[in-house]
Amino acid sequence: MTLKTYAKYISSADGGLYDDSPLAIYDSEFGDGTSSPLVQLTQEYSVPECFSPDLFALVDDEDASRPPWRWILIGPERSGTGLHIDPLWTNAWVTVLDGIKRWMLFPPDCPAEEIGMQNIPIPSVIWFRDYYDKVTNVDWPIEWRPVELLQFPGETVFVPNGWAHLVVNLGKNVTVAVTHNYASEFGPFERMWEQMVTDEPLFAQRWYRAMLQKRPDLAQRAKEYHHLHQQEEWTQNIDIE
Repeated sequence: MTLKTYAKYISSADGGLYDDSPLAIYDSEFGDGTSSPLVQLTQEYSVPECFSPDLFALVDDEDASRPPWRWILIGPERSGTGLHIDPLWTNAWVTVLDGIKRWMLFPPDCPAEEIGMQNIPIPSVIWFRDYYDKVTNVDWPIEWRPVELLQFPGETVFVPNGWAHLVVNLGKNVTVAVTHNYASEFGPFERMWEQMVTDEPLFAQRWYRAMLQKRPDLAQRAKEYHHLHQQEEWTQNIDIE
């Protein structure tokens, strides 16, 4: 779909203008390669310095085996992202360029079934209709209490690994944002390593080799954890000797 077609959709009475949950754009390839006209967008911003270095960046950014990690997000009012947890135990940051985002974030110990998290997420506007009153009720357990916020242009939201979250876009302007998922050493590194080997073994192999060269301390942690669990099936996906 071209941007021209998408613009027509979101302004059409029989399309996104009145849809309960309009389609949004999640482009994970806008910064890939050198020939795309959109690659210059990656030069228009920099990662906020308050976030730790991305361990996945030890492997060349252009490595085709690297899982998607950078997106530009575009969506009209009522579009958004259903309740989910970001993959591979990554953290994320999201910066809004235009529009408004409404967030709900839940602590990692909150049971998925209690907050309506499903394998196929329900649209965020439907979630707010069906679950918002439940999780904001005074009887809701304090340890499961969500973080709720509005995000305006120029503001950045940090999403810690393991936190379930959902977002709905608000306001008459189309909401535009940039987001990165990144791997941090300040967190469950071993769990992240296991998940990567399980889900993305090709990249895990290259990541381990990069750690050997650039972060031997982390490579040693990965190796020790791997050997500790060598009887488990996931460890057979790659060779780290």
